[in-house]
Amino acid sequence: MANINGNTSRRHRPYMKIKAYLVENNISQKKLGELLDKSQSAVNQKLNGTGGDFSLQEARLMSAHLGIPSAYFFDVFVP
Repeated sequence: MANINGNTSRRHRPYMKIKAYLVENNISQKKLGELLDKSQSAVNQKLNGTGGDFSLQEARLMSAHLGIPSAYFFDVFVP
């Protein structure tokens, strides 16, 4: 999803804590996609904010099977 200036348009803020968790725990986006029954591309888009948000069911799976803290799915951004 690039606009005319080459910038990526985001639907939501990237999941930076989840991305860091995956790197720190040597979990590939491919492995995460297999768990969620999604393509690696779809997982990448969700993580980077250019796709949809993770569903509650996906968050539960990621928390239960990979140990990702549930708080990582919620953005408590108050302007």
